[in-house]
Amino acid sequence: MKYIDKISVKIIAAVLVGFLLAGAFTKITYTCTPIDSASGCISYDKAVMHSSDLISNKQDSLVHFSTTFVITSVVIFALLSILSMAQKRKPKLKL
Repeated sequence: MKYIDKISVKIIAAVLVGFLLAGAFTKITYTCTPIDSASGCISYDKAVMHSSDLISNKQDSLVHFSTTFVITSVVIFALLSILSMAQKRKPKLKL
């Protein structure tokens, strides 16, 4: 049971980090109204703030979000697993 608890903590940590990084790096570009006689402007917004545009895959945002989420989650889970295995193999010093 202790082993399952450790794995579930790693999975939850990997999913949370994956979601946060996918949300941070997925952007959707919107045009906006120019201010002070500017020639034009572009607004970049996080895709998670516009969930309807993310779900409708505007500008391939859903593909980018999903890809970033899966890759990040797998990499974080692998790193956490490697770190825990290395920690188990590390000899303990007895004083």
